[in-house]
Amino acid sequence: MKNVMTTIAASMLCSCGFMTPAKQYAGDSLGPDEIAVIQSVVGSPFADAYHTTIIGYSKIEPTGSGERKEFGWPGFTDYPSEIHLLPGEYEIQVYCFKGFSSRRPKKTLVLQAGRIYRLKCDVRNDQALITVSLRVN
Repeated sequence: MKNVMTTIAASMLCSCGFMTPAKQYAGDSLGPDEIAVIQSVVGSPFADAYHTTIIGYSKIEPTGSGERKEFGWPGFTDYPSEIHLLPGEYEIQVYCFKGFSSRRPKKTLVLQAGRIYRLKCDVRNDQALITVSLRVN
């Protein structure tokens, strides 16, 4: 049964065809030192780790919620594995999945220009956690 579930999950993962990258600001493309890059970790279809895809974000403004963007439907459409944003504070929502198990946690990040934020999802004690590794562009 586990082999059947693994095969189905691998087929779904391969058929999704994750979009990359997705520019999320108006105007001309900016250089890597002027934007923040968010990347998600999409592992091997047969790995035991959770796969992470970006399903949306909200820009947090001092006066309240700002720009909001949502991508596709979980498991049925493309999600970006990388998005390019202007610096600022954002709430990022990801879709974490492994086999038939899935979660949709959110994480607030203060993004700086010239940085790459790599998001990875894990589930511990039935709680979805997003870990962030940071790299300079």
